[in-house]
Amino acid sequence: MEGVALITGGGSGIGAATAKAFIAKGVKSIALVDIKQDTLDVTAKSLQEQSDAGVVILTIQCDVTDENQVKEAIQKTTEKFGRIDYAVNSAGITNKSKVGEYQTGDWDRVINVNQKGVFFCMREELSQMEKQDYLPCKSADKRRAQRGSIVNVCSINSFVAARRNAAYVTSKHAIVGLTKTCALDYAAQGIRCNGVAPGYVETPITLAPENIEVLRKSTQPEKTPQGRPAIPEEIADVIVFLSSQGASYVNGAVWEIDGGFLCL
Repeated sequence: MEGVALITGGGSGIGAATAKAFIAKGVKSIALVDIKQDTLDVTAKSLQEQSDAGVVILTIQCDVTDENQVKEAIQKTTEKFGRIDYAVNSAGITNKSKVGEYQTGDWDRVINVNQKGVFFCMREELSQMEKQDYLPCKSADKRRAQRGSIVNVCSINSFVAARRNAAYVTSKHAIVGLTKTCALDYAAQGIRCNGVAPGYVETPITLAPENIEVLRKSTQPEKTPQGRPAIPEEIADVIVFLSSQGASYVNGAVWEIDGGFLCL
């Protein structure tokens, strides 16, 4: 793969694993976007140490709920690399409470990051992708060429509910609708938009002491047929494939990566 990748939530977890997967496939220009500069620095250093010469990693501290910061992040990326070929929107948070007990501020924070933040990012990503030429196509059939690809990180909770998690479930359901509508709106411009719906994944959040028991119970065979959580690399590999020319006729899809969770 050639081109430029931009990843929100790129400082850790699925975002960081996705950056590593892009580099493994040959992408040498990566913009990592995250609200925490310290995690960005650690991830960028690690990726750089593991990468061949020529890989350039740009770190951008950004709160995706601030549309001006998002615009600046896209501007910094295009000033550095000239274009954005693969955008991955993986920044997200949760806050658990029963529906009737949610504090307005807690609800708004989840919706603002997971729903509005993805919209802000997509709006700027699409604006840039529409301006740029098609990425050179290595296929003999040039109909497979693309101007850009967006992959949104959804969730199994984009399709099923979870107790005491209404804001997260609501936001992730919304991203499926946004992803599919984007696919309709921009297919004719050579821009694809897809999503992935991970199940339970080993990330800093799920491995935290207060969440580890939920992770253990939810990945038992009676809940997750494969009997274990995913590792971030298993999500990242699918994201990179969906971004690539190999998935040139995949548009508006949301792929479940859940070890069979939604089969039950």
